Amino acid sequence: MNSKKSSLKDLIYKNISFESEESQFLLMMRFYYIITALYIVAFYIFAAIAGILKEAPVLLIWLPLHVACFFTTYSCGRRLVFHIFSGGILTWLIYSVYLMGEDYGAHYFIYPLMVISFFATYRNFKGKAVYMIFLLALNIAVYFYGKGHEPILIITEQQGNVLNIMYTVTLFVCMFVICFIFSNTNQSALEKLNIYNRNLKKEAETDALTGLMNRRCMYKALEENMGVTDTVFSVAIGDIDLFKKINDTKGHNFGDEVLKQLADYLMKYMDEKGIVCRWGGEEFLFLFPSCNIDTAYSYVLEMREHIEKMPITVDGDTITVTMTFGVEEHKAEALVTELISKADTKLYDGKSGGRNTVVK
Repeated sequence: MNSKKSSLKDLIYKNISFESEESQFLLMMRFYYIITALYIVAFYIFAAIAGILKEAPVLLIWLPLHVACFFTTYSCGRRLVFHIFSGGILTWLIYSVYLMGEDYGAHYFIYPLMVISFFATYRNFKGKAVYMIFLLALNIAVYFYGKGHEPILIITEQQGNVLNIMYTVTLFVCMFVICFIFSNTNQSALEKLNIYNRNLKKEAETDALTGLMNRRCMYKALEENMGVTDTVFSVAIGDIDLFKKINDTKGHNFGDEVLKQLADYLMKYMDEKGIVCRWGGEEFLFLFPSCNIDTAYSYVLEMREHIEKMPITVDGDTITVTMTFGVEEHKAEALVTELISKADTKLYDGKSGGRNTVVK
């Protein structure tokens, strides 16, 4: 049983790539072929019981033709596959109406064709409009033909009810497959697009090495805080002392790991106090919302004391680093550049004064 299920699944999904719209269309057509083939088998059983096959044996050719057309989905493009399928279904429809009249639902197969035609080509709006007009005209012609001509085969009311139920069930299943496959594809595509956009946004706002907010995003956060009137906030800028020496003696890969481990600590420390970004190189910028300079200074001092005691281990080699900071409080009507420049000046005062300090 499992091997049969596997074989059927392989038959349906052969050469199907879910990233390809063409493949999605061919997958839908294969399901559609299988559903309509099951309908044809059910119709054979009905026709055999009703005695129709004896009067119209030509109906027996439809299933093998249908199966042969199924295999065109492996070698033909979407447009040709659709035209082959469309030709087969419309021929079945016309012949059914010719045999039994139009009261038994065969013309309903026009509606799924109308829907499928919109997925058969990428654009070609003129061709789709022409096909819609053709289906409309055919539906009207079938209706008036059925009303004006006696059917070849006489169907009882009970048999007619069975036929209508068969057509209706088949139609609903076919429409479900069409809607499911393409709505699922569209939802998947939208989900991937949303993920892609979120990743792009994250990349645009994040420093690639450390995972911290980048300079551009910090500028935006500073401007937003400055846009709120009567709001007190402070900034700090910190620089790793003698970082060039670390790169020169231990290599740039080692230096990168130092930046990453230090950034992890800074991100955790600033979690509820504010935000931190990698300002450039070995510099970090801190924003303390709703904090005056004294509160921000106490936070930065605590960071500095922890950093000088924090071991940083890379491939078994352990070092410690120190940082120098400059802290500045936002003054009314000051620009972002002025605020950062003042903090930067204090940072270099700290560097000149011996490093590993906080200047406010």
